[in-house]
Amino acid sequence: MKKTKLIAVLTAIIALAGLAGFIVGCKHTDSDSHGAMHAQTYTCSMHPEVVQNSPGKCPKCGMALEAKN
Repeated sequence: MKKTKLIAVLTAIIALAGLAGFIVGCKHTDSDSHGAMHAQTYTCSMHPEVVQNSPGKCPKCGMALEAKN
């Protein structure tokens, strides 16, 4: 009888830990999937201080701006 209760308690603990891990994992994935929340920025490879929200040309040298990771 004690062995059965121990197995039931351990199974419940493992199930709760799995559920908690699933919930935490979903929250992390969900926040990363909203690409619209992270605005894309563009910068010049020669002048990294030049940062814009849209592609275009560097005002200092005229080179095309590259997407910044």
